[in-house]
Amino acid sequence: MIWEVLVENRRKTMKILVTCGPSFEPIDDVRRITNFSTGRLGIQLSTFFSLSGFEVICVLGSLSTVRPQNPPFKLYSFDTNEGLWNTIKGLAQEHCFNAVFHAAALCDFQVKEIVDQHGKEAVKTKIATDREYWMRIVPARKLLENFRAIFPKALITGWKYEVSGNYETVYKKGKQQIERSGSDYCVLNGPAYGLGYGILNKQGEVFHASSVENIGVFFIDKIVASS
Repeated sequence: MIWEVLVENRRKTMKILVTCGPSFEPIDDVRRITNFSTGRLGIQLSTFFSLSGFEVICVLGSLSTVRPQNPPFKLYSFDTNEGLWNTIKGLAQEHCFNAVFHAAALCDFQVKEIVDQHGKEAVKTKIATDREYWMRIVPARKLLENFRAIFPKALITGWKYEVSGNYETVYKKGKQQIERSGSDYCVLNGPAYGLGYGILNKQGEVFHASSVENIGVFFIDKIVASS
């Protein structure tokens, strides 16, 4: 009983950061690129950790369709990839996080240039709809690869959602993500993985979790032990 109280009190001093939901990147002043992420997973994970005794800060995409009314955690909002980066940089200066879960579904591309069939660049305020256009998009930078610099002591977990391919496909990409970003874990999911989630560590081991709550249960001891 005494040990349980000590563990619970220790959790109250620990901080967790969760990013979730979609970002968007502007095409012009009235149109944008985004994705179908709802933010549900990150909200569920934030709720689980908060009810488990941790102090949680969740940064949620402004276009998320799941928005908690009275969350048991602090809630911030972001729009673009760069907006999220600026928010978490500010939070990193204000707080010492024990764990960071980067589940946000960020845009993989940004609009570099839009031209019409004559090679004339489109006016970015609102592109006219009376002609064809060619839009050049470029890969957006991976924010996760910069997390270790601002969260040097935190347990960092990224996500790898894959639609095409199979288990080997998402496993390989998850390992690459860990190697490139210096993160500690990568959660594998999507049709390529199958039902549930796979929690991949640096050693290449995968631990299956059937639900978001199971992901939280897996990480509780890891967070406490690493702090």
